Amino acid sequence: MLKLNCGLSRKIGQPDYGSRGAMVHLEVELSAELLKDPEKLRRQIRGCFGVVRRAVDAELGVADPDDAPARLQQAAPTSRPPSDPPSTPKQVRALHAFARRAGADLTAELRRLGVVDAAELSRRQASGLIDGLKERAGDRR
Repeated sequence: MLKLNCGLSRKIGQPDYGSRGAMVHLEVELSAELLKDPEKLRRQIRGCFGVVRRAVDAELGVADPDDAPARLQQAAPTSRPPSDPPSTPKQVRALHAFARRAGADLTAELRRLGVVDAAELSRRQASGLIDGLKERAGDRR
């Protein structure tokens, strides 16, 4: 067994030189078999950090999950099943285009899904995110 320990602390400024902070640390046990598949291990680590980041954001009120369209919330978790292949280059281009139209911060949207690059999404995740961004952009094609 491997132990993965990840954590995040963040402070946000408040009026009159005040600040508010939140900290989350998480320790999980992973199979030692992950050492044989570095990419799978990296996905597990990114997924762990995604969970921690969302918890800190929620605690600070930075990311309101009720704010996003339901389709964004239904996207699959970071560790995608083999039956859900990676996003296509066309989906990645569409994500950038619809994020611009919607005035959305694509980096923040990706972070909520536990990834840093749109190419790391599964096809299902990318499709859900595209649909949500289309809704926000008012484009129902």
